[in-house]
Amino acid sequence: MSAENPRLLFRVDPLPLESPRGYLSRVAHEHGYPGPLSIARIAGLQRTNLERNEDAERIAHVLRLEPEEWRAMCYRRVRDEGRYFLRSFCGHSITADALNYGRTRVCPDCLRERPVWWALWDLGLVSACSRHRCYLIDQCPACGRRLRWRRPSMCRCRCGVDLRTVPADPAPQDLLAIQALICQASGVTLTSQAQEDIGAASLAPELERSELGSLLRLVLFAGSIGEEGWLRQKQRPFAATNLSGAKKIGREAAALFSEWPRPFHEALRRMLPAKAEDPSKLNFSHIYGNFYRHLFRVLPAAESAFLRQEFERFVVAEWKGLIRGNHRYFSPSVHAQSHWVCAHDAEKLARTSSNRIMDLVRAEQIDGVFVKVSTRTECWVKRESLSRWIADRDSELACYMLRPEVEQALGIKNITATSIAVAGAIRYVRGPSCDFPADVTYFLREDVKQVLDAFERHAPPLCDFVKPGSLIALRHAVKNFLGRGPGLASVIRAVVKGTLTPVGRTARFRGIMGYLFRLDDLRMYRPLGECPASRESFLNFRESATVLNVKPLVVRALVHHGVFAMVPGHSNGRSKLIPESEVLAFATNYVVASRRGTSGVEISAQDVLRIRIPEAGRGFVVFIPAKTKGGTPPRHP
Repeated sequence: MSAENPRLLFRVDPLPLESPRGYLSRVAHEHGYPGPLSIARIAGLQRTNLERNEDAERIAHVLRLEPEEWRAMCYRRVRDEGRYFLRSFCGHSITADALNYGRTRVCPDCLRERPVWWALWDLGLVSACSRHRCYLIDQCPACGRRLRWRRPSMCRCRCGVDLRTVPADPAPQDLLAIQALICQASGVTLTSQAQEDIGAASLAPELERSELGSLLRLVLFAGSIGEEGWLRQKQRPFAATNLSGAKKIGREAAALFSEWPRPFHEALRRMLPAKAEDPSKLNFSHIYGNFYRHLFRVLPAAESAFLRQEFERFVVAEWKGLIRGNHRYFSPSVHAQSHWVCAHDAEKLARTSSNRIMDLVRAEQIDGVFVKVSTRTECWVKRESLSRWIADRDSELACYMLRPEVEQALGIKNITATSIAVAGAIRYVRGPSCDFPADVTYFLREDVKQVLDAFERHAPPLCDFVKPGSLIALRHAVKNFLGRGPGLASVIRAVVKGTLTPVGRTARFRGIMGYLFRLDDLRMYRPLGECPASRESFLNFRESATVLNVKPLVVRALVHHGVFAMVPGHSNGRSKLIPESEVLAFATNYVVASRRGTSGVEISAQDVLRIRIPEAGRGFVVFIPAKTKGGTPPRHP
């Protein structure tokens, strides 16, 4: 061994999953040194610098190891994604406070089989050996002093007692299950008995899939927050050197995670107030304390997702208080299934206004409460009560149809359904008047079916209908003179009563619009504006033009010049009507004359009726008397 570059005489091969300090103790024992500090003195290092990354090459040179071999064994500092340093432990990243440097723990049975200090014993939460099913020891039973890693031999206390002869107390099965999970996550091959311990405990399956660092945090959290089936308001303090604390935490964690998730729900349920309180006064932070804070603010989201998921399920099933919008930690499904719902969300569920919801709460038709929050008052309703009210409302709603359904059934378009309903052909209601969804018209299903049956029961033959003549389709009649409102409604009522019967049907138009009627029959139902009670017959412009043997624009010109008086009360979408008596009287007295025909007729100028057509570029039309003053037709030379 050179004085400048000291090295040990031979190499001692490190074992997988061996503690770095245990390896130094084993190397010192193999070379006959009194303890592991001798290796540090040979390397010229202090005992606190043995695992520092910058001194790895020096200590590796002394041990005749490659620097990477020594670094792989050490619990060196590694940088995580956050601002804190973690420690590398057998290829896993764990927090520094998970390591036990102060009070060495050993399993006497393991030392008896093989004098090796395993890295697993350096974890603060490891308190039992899953292989030999016994507790670890951290103090000498003879002298009562705690074990130190700087003792002369790995298997002996400083007082000389052989630790391999110390009897170990058996560990309970629930604790062994937790210890077996930690061993498995560390990379230790489990015995068949250890695997049976895990299966018998029925632990949460997410624990078996967790990485070592996550598993240690979850066990520490569950064990320090639980206490004999309860959840503590504050976590129990824990030091990694405290063996008795590690035993208690392991058993509490096993109790909370076994037969998952029943014990967890029971522990949460015990924290709820025994007596029913005002739902607005129930507070998660006040009831669950540190557990609630750690679950949503401290524990990483990925590793504690199953805990939060079960907590949310418990909240949905058991929590009787309000869940206001500031509970941003809960998923949307929790808000959607909570026992209480605010009026703002209730109006979306009930499809009515929040003011109507509050009126129903005041009328005690829905169970709810009013909560004073700062300067405003919130209304909250019980979801169950709201659901019952909606179910009752929807049972009434089943008797009605929406406008698209009516349009599909009757073959009508746009606002025609509303127009005939307003005119009295179909009974209807508006949404707000019956607590139905607002701004929507609902039509009585019974009336719609009655109208459809009235048209279909006549079963008229299918005809090759082209255009209106002696027969006219209801669609053309609506467009020409009936209109969408009272006229069409009166026709529908007449068909329902049986006083009007369709004589045919065409496939050109859907529903009732394809039924054919006699033109003279439908004329009796045309709307008459301000003269609905008149028994006089009326003609529209097209019909008047047919009688006079002129174009409709000529009739329009005659109305414009005051020759014909139009029936008052005309509205858009309806035909303009002229009394039939006026049209027939004019046809008796006048005939239209062309310019060529009028040049040789012996008629005085005052008897000629010259009508200018208002449309630009249309000129004028000339009417001459149908008979002369002597009662004979005009004579042509």
